[in-house]
Amino acid sequence: MKDRIWHLERRSIAVALMVASILAWTGIAARGAEYFVAANGSDTNAGTKEAPFQTIQKVAEVMAPGDAGVVRAGVYRETIKPPRSGAEGKPIRFAAAPGETVTLSGLEPIDGKWSVYKGSIHQTKVDRDFIQLFVDGAMMVEARWPDMRFPGELWDRSKWARAGKGSRYGKMVDPKLAETDVDWTGALATLNVAHQFFTWTRRVQKHSKGGGTFEYARDLNGITSYADKTTPWEDDRYILSGKLEALDSPGEWFLDGKTHTLYLWPPGGKDPSTRRVEFKARNYAFEAENLNYITISGFRFFGATLRFQNCSHCVVEDCHLVYPTYARSFNDRSEKEIWAEKTTIAGDDNTVRKCSLAYSSTGGFSVSGSRNLIEDNLIHDVCWNGSLIYTPLQIGGGKEAGVKDGSIARRNTVFNFGNAGISFRNGAHIIELNHVYDGGLACKDVALIYTGQPTCAGSVVRYNWAHGCRTEEGGGLGIRGDDQTRELTVHHNVVWDCGRDGIIVKGDGNKVFNNTVLSIGTKAKPGNFIDMPIDKEPVKPWKKQSPLLERQNAHSQVFNNVALTITGGTKGQPFPKGGNLANNYTGEDPRLMDPLKRDFRPRKDSPSIDAGRVIPGFTDGDKGKAPDAGAYELGGENWRPGITWSVQ
Repeated sequence: MKDRIWHLERRSIAVALMVASILAWTGIAARGAEYFVAANGSDTNAGTKEAPFQTIQKVAEVMAPGDAGVVRAGVYRETIKPPRSGAEGKPIRFAAAPGETVTLSGLEPIDGKWSVYKGSIHQTKVDRDFIQLFVDGAMMVEARWPDMRFPGELWDRSKWARAGKGSRYGKMVDPKLAETDVDWTGALATLNVAHQFFTWTRRVQKHSKGGGTFEYARDLNGITSYADKTTPWEDDRYILSGKLEALDSPGEWFLDGKTHTLYLWPPGGKDPSTRRVEFKARNYAFEAENLNYITISGFRFFGATLRFQNCSHCVVEDCHLVYPTYARSFNDRSEKEIWAEKTTIAGDDNTVRKCSLAYSSTGGFSVSGSRNLIEDNLIHDVCWNGSLIYTPLQIGGGKEAGVKDGSIARRNTVFNFGNAGISFRNGAHIIELNHVYDGGLACKDVALIYTGQPTCAGSVVRYNWAHGCRTEEGGGLGIRGDDQTRELTVHHNVVWDCGRDGIIVKGDGNKVFNNTVLSIGTKAKPGNFIDMPIDKEPVKPWKKQSPLLERQNAHSQVFNNVALTITGGTKGQPFPKGGNLANNYTGEDPRLMDPLKRDFRPRKDSPSIDAGRVIPGFTDGDKGKAPDAGAYELGGENWRPGITWSVQ
């Protein structure tokens, strides 16, 4: 897989991390004080095990560098804001008590008296606005059209309404809209339109009950190149919400902000006064700003998230976030809505390890800065509305674009997401040993692992599995270096089951070595297994434009891959033969062990055996007369990506 030195480095890093984790706990107890928090405690107590504090904020205010706060089982409805930093070798540590479930909740109960509104719909008065509601811990769906059952139909694309013939920028035409018998004027329209890799929310400006057309503002950012086109507006998707009349099925709710009345059709029709009804009251359960050496470990976040802003040397480990962020509207700060914030780790030398994040309507972990490590995390069911702005794992660089000191995303498992799975920019990042699959579930133009622009120069994408990206019109990509990519290296990845492209890298100075690409497009219409565009870089004014190349990939290298096709553009033109294209197997039968069981090693009779060329630093440790083509070496390590821990 790699040379022996790399193996030793991996083992050394793993051992160092394990030792550091043990020392971070046992060492703190030896060096500093240990305080306790319990749900039945009191903030006037001493914070001992026998007399614990009641709130985590209290222990945060007391702790000094080297101290540890141990939180006992319970639900804590607060936002913790540590007032001070730890120090090198003496972090301030917040930890759930071993073996106990500690939930940091963003929810508050609704205690009002319920009455029947009509049929199975109940109503009660509330004293504040909110955008997310739960019954007995299950999320309810804000009344919408078309109806959608959550979570079973979350990724059912038919639960979005479809634009019809004659739809244009600012005007949605859909004959089925008339069948709703609702005047949607003033409703919120969620618009996955035009290129369909962004999604907007806009108010319905004009609609008539029984009509099949509505209008919205023609002010979508970055859409100017599509504004005067025709067909891109006729295959769009949208959702309408924000009307009481749309509340017509179990599990739906509506809040009338003018009368402060909450309407709910509880699942099963059971009287909500006998249920636990809660609303999202706070975005964050833990916030740290301008702090260093803070560690949080073992917490369960529910309906709220965490935020580290301008922080360094902080650690988030073994934390599990469910419904961390939620947004009704986005991309439009003029909307007077409660906005969901991001799960943010911004700063340098931070670590997110062995955490999980699930059911975020927007993004997952958003990490920016230098030398951060995002390792061994499970992320799924994120980015419900299909916008590229919200990805499960988003990695950015330091304060200045193009910073070379990048971050590492390693051994993460990412699945079920509306747009891209891992996106990265602004730094020489390493994306390795991740398992990314079943993406692009709510959009059109999408890749599972995504980057672009010259600021990604020096980044490496290696030893990943990427599969399951087929959009409804036949698109979907595996690994993508988009417009103006420079000096991106993509090696030893396995990509399969994508609709259009397996690996596509635009720009120049790129390296694509030893990848295995299978099942792209269909048997009747194969897609582009590896695509290295050679035409002139197009002008795209909605993006930051660097000097454009007259010819792309003139200096890029494509060696040692297993791929049915290697093309020079999406139209299927060949990549020029010569010194930059060699030792690739492009036959129909690479004879792999058992791809259906995810064993992608070559068989002994595989034509990829010894078919590669020596590439120092990439093929070191080959077992035969020459390196094998593809992502695996016969007799080499049968590496598998993704998380190392079992999901409970």
